[in-house]
Order: sequence, then structure tokens, then C-alpha cells
Amino acid sequence: MTKTMRIALLIALASLALPLAAGAIVEPKTGTEYSDTIDLGIAGESITLKATGVGLREKTFMKVDVYTIVSYVNDSFVGTDGRDVVAYDAPKRLQMDLRRGFSREKLVNSFSETIEKNYDDLTAFEADMATFLAYFDRDAQENDVLIFDYAPGVGLTTTLNGEIKGVIANVAFTEALWTIWFGEKPASGGLKKGLLSALE
Repeated sequence: MTKTMRIALLIALASLALPLAAGAIVEPKTGTEYSDTIDLGIAGESITLKATGVGLREKTFMKVDVYTIVSYVNDSFVGTDGRDVVAYDAPKRLQMDLRRGFSREKLVNSFSETIEKNYDDLTAFEADMATFLAYFDRDAQENDVLIFDYAPGVGLTTTLNGEIKGVIANVAFTEALWTIWFGEKPASGGLKKGLLSALE
């Protein structure tokens, strides 16, 4: 195990071990609650992250619930819009809680297609995106939990149901991943609005 992977594992374990704060934010349609702050252990230091908002991804005219998602940034964050969250080079997290199962192809295509809409040139992170998409080697299942943690000096750690899938050091790819929800052309405008709602 590399040093970066060891640090990423410590971050993941610390975030699971630390208690949630008393406050909560709620996704209104599903009633899903998330803590409004969390603590991550990074390099032996406890870092507090605050929620920027919570949202629900729906698909088709039937408004089928796909996943709820919450976004966190370092509590010193002072931005107000999606561009600020994308570019923020400090600890941050996205957590997706899947509410239905669907194919691997739909999952990876939803990631790659939205990123591609936000970039004319993928050269800066194309290889890293391929690495990231390869993490998902099975169909998505209801109640899967995906966590994306970014920490400077470590990179992007992807965790699926508590298992670290890998760490990508390239900051350009972390920014690209965040554009799925916070970019100029996000997966859903309503979802982006919800994920920024706690900053208003």
C-alpha cells in the first residue's frame, strides 16, 4: 500500500469513526437527513467540513428517485456559487446515497457525459477519468453509498460502501468530477441549486 493510499485510508476511517454533529440538513422530498457538519481526520488533524447543501437526482418524467447527495467544504469556505466549490483547493466531500439500482453503463456514462459537456478539452485529466470510471466494475445497487473525498497533498479518494477504490492525485480531475454537480452544465440545474442552498 502506497503512502497516499495509507493517508486516504486514515481519512476514510476517521470520517466513519467520528460522531455526526447535532445539526442536520434534510432533502425535502425523501426526508433524507445529513449532518450539517462533519469532521475528517487528515494528517493527524481534525478538520471540520460544513454542508453546502443537499439534493435529489430524479430521472424521467415519472420523477424516479435515483440518489440523494450532500456536499461538504472546509468550514472556512466563503464562496457562494458552483464555480467557487469546483475550484476550492481545500478538503471537501461529496456523498451519494443510491435509492435504486441501475447498470454500470448508466453510472459511468452519467459521470463522463456531464464532465464532457463542461470541457472542450479533456487532455489534463483524460487518463485519470479512465482510471476513475474503471473503479465501477459492477452494476449500481440500491443503498450503495459513494463518497468522494478531496484533500490537498492526498488527492481524490473514492470510497464505495466503505471500501477505498483508489486515489487520484490530479487536482484537475477532482475539479472535473465536481462539475457534474456544480459546473456550468451540471447533471441537473435543480440539483445544483439544492447543493448550494446552505450557502445562501
